[in-house]
Amino acid sequence: MKVQRGFSMIELLISVLIMSIGVLGMAGLQTLSLQQNRSALLQGEAGLLVNDILDRIRANPSSDYSGIALNTVPGSTTNCVGSICSEVEMMNFDRTQWLCSINSTDAAGVQHTVCGDFGVTGTMPGGQCVALTDPCAGGSIVLAGGIYTVTVQWLDQQTVDQTNGQRRSVSVSMKAP
Repeated sequence: MKVQRGFSMIELLISVLIMSIGVLGMAGLQTLSLQQNRSALLQGEAGLLVNDILDRIRANPSSDYSGIALNTVPGSTTNCVGSICSEVEMMNFDRTQWLCSINSTDAAGVQHTVCGDFGVTGTMPGGQCVALTDPCAGGSIVLAGGIYTVTVQWLDQQTVDQTNGQRRSVSVSMKAP
């Protein structure tokens, strides 16, 4: 009668195969978790940007902040930091600073001059989509029927190829002050 000692080579190979499948599964789960975490971060950042401009609208209620479309380029305006501005100048400054916070570059990745002048270099990821004619990140402010609707849009890059990413947006409506 023979007594078996240790593992055979086939048993060892099968256990290594099972272990490697488990490790690959855990790596895939970790990658998916990081992607979802990044998406949640971007959505939170977009929500903060929406609330930022809504607070600015509430602080300057006599000005009309509407008229910003998703592909609006920040315009040059008076820098109201450290200087006294009229309500209209403050509105233009708020709008420009907000647009620069969403996307401070054009479709080719070149920073808008006014954003550099104000020192605002924020860009929602996906803001530099060379394959598309309009920047992938942008914001809009619409006033209709006494209701402001503010939207921030960005490209959620779940894939390496920017053209296959999914455009996502956060919109909030508020009664005009």
